[in-house]
Amino acid sequence: MNPVQHGMALFNAAEPDYQRAVGWFRAAAESNDGDGLAMLGLCQLEGLGIPADPVQARVLLERAAARGSAIGRFQFGRVLMTGRGGPADESRGLSAYIAAAATGHAEATFNLANCLHVGVGCLPDRLAAKALFLRSRLLGCPLRPKGVFVRKRELKAVRTLAMRFADANRLIFLIQERQQELALAQEMAQPQSRANAADGSRPQAWRFAAGVMAAMAGTLGQYLRPNSRDAGPTTQF
Repeated sequence: MNPVQHGMALFNAAEPDYQRAVGWFRAAAESNDGDGLAMLGLCQLEGLGIPADPVQARVLLERAAARGSAIGRFQFGRVLMTGRGGPADESRGLSAYIAAAATGHAEATFNLANCLHVGVGCLPDRLAAKALFLRSRLLGCPLRPKGVFVRKRELKAVRTLAMRFADANRLIFLIQERQQELALAQEMAQPQSRANAADGSRPQAWRFAAGVMAAMAGTLGQYLRPNSRDAGPTTQF
């Protein structure tokens, strides 16, 4: 087994040996292995087998994300969303989640769905969120969103979107495209809303824009802070 595999076996054991796991992750990180950097950063972030240092952990996670590690992208998204080890940046955090979700990372897909559902780092897109919640479940994520239900009339659209999101090469484009459509609908609605405030009317164009909007409309759960802005805990990695 390679160093990351050795480390993961110790990290995920029934009785984890984080200190020894860190040794293996450090060996992998020294050779610039993306997952090794990510797991070393995660251990340093949470203080597992190594003193906690969120600032240094953030540096390691950013390096891991740049190396294309799905774990690194997911964990870097977490620190950006929560502001651990540096300033919060919801927009970049969302991008990191999207990049990880595009590789099929189940928990990143779940957290991305949470962000889209409540509008963290983006405009709310609840239909896309429901599709991503479904996809995260298909990917093996054991977490379930609270208070989120797919209405009967939404079922076909949600399933279709979930299938489209399964194409890693298109997931980023599809989310960006939907965000642009939402922004355009919002821009159309705002001037008319001001006009409505003046004359008390709700003309057809405003109702159409509102209809368009409505239509489109952490890992280590025991360690993740409960009030995290990324809208939910995650599983181990």
